[in-house]
Amino acid sequence: MLNYPIKNILVPVDFSENSWNALCYAAELFKQVRCDFYVLHVADLREMEIDAARLFSIPKSFQKAEKVDKKVLMTAFLTKASHHLRNKKHRFFSQIEHGSLIDSVKKQLSEKNIDLITMGTRGTGTLKNKVIGSNAGAIITRIRCNTLVVPEMAKFYSLKNITFPTDFNIFYTPRILKSLSEILDLNKSNLGVVHFANGKGEENFTEDQTNTKAFLLDYLDEVHPGRNSYQVVRNKKMINAIQDFVKEEKIDMIAIIARNLNFLQQLFFDSRVERISFHTTVPMFIIHE
Repeated sequence: MLNYPIKNILVPVDFSENSWNALCYAAELFKQVRCDFYVLHVADLREMEIDAARLFSIPKSFQKAEKVDKKVLMTAFLTKASHHLRNKKHRFFSQIEHGSLIDSVKKQLSEKNIDLITMGTRGTGTLKNKVIGSNAGAIITRIRCNTLVVPEMAKFYSLKNITFPTDFNIFYTPRILKSLSEILDLNKSNLGVVHFANGKGEENFTEDQTNTKAFLLDYLDEVHPGRNSYQVVRNKKMINAIQDFVKEEKIDMIAIIARNLNFLQQLFFDSRVERISFHTTVPMFIIHE
């Protein structure tokens, strides 16, 4: 077992298969770590179409999910977790709140000392054709807590390769580096730092960018020797570049700094983004300072 203190993980759910998949992914990712999972349902959380009876074997009298008491759904959800996600290191707790999703999540963060939020998402093609839904988007942008976004088709097989896109405009604080290191150490993953540049030739960095790049790569060489790399991808639209990079390098997860708002905007919230495969298969680890 990894020598971590107990991790407190918040999992907001709407009782859909996407929510279940997010919990399963997190449980597998942290299988060697003592974890308390806090499963949260907020009554006005935007409901997606779900088949609760099929998912949880709820009696026929409760075939329509909207007529099922939320406590019944939560009990069924946790019962399934206890049966399918057996791990002596893991405990599951439930919480049903009413009102604002953001306020409810903030309350849980304060009361439970939450280390990580894990959320499922359907990916592009739903919820106004955005890459992630409005609930996950609100949490990423308004809640200062590391968040793992698990798309609909993501399954945990291994976590060999994580990519870290960056423009080196953000200084890497100890908290950012600690978050990166913890996710890398879970499965002794490799981290590929990648910079998407315009133009040819040498990198056109400012002095601050050059110093930040050197600092990051020196840190990775010291703390994760032999498990990091750096490369530049030029003359490609960012989304297309990431798509190609994820496929060619067999990336299992994308790590992103939350303060990189321009990058997040392009990656998550641009309704012009066409459906591309990694949005439905590759989890994204959003790191807050």
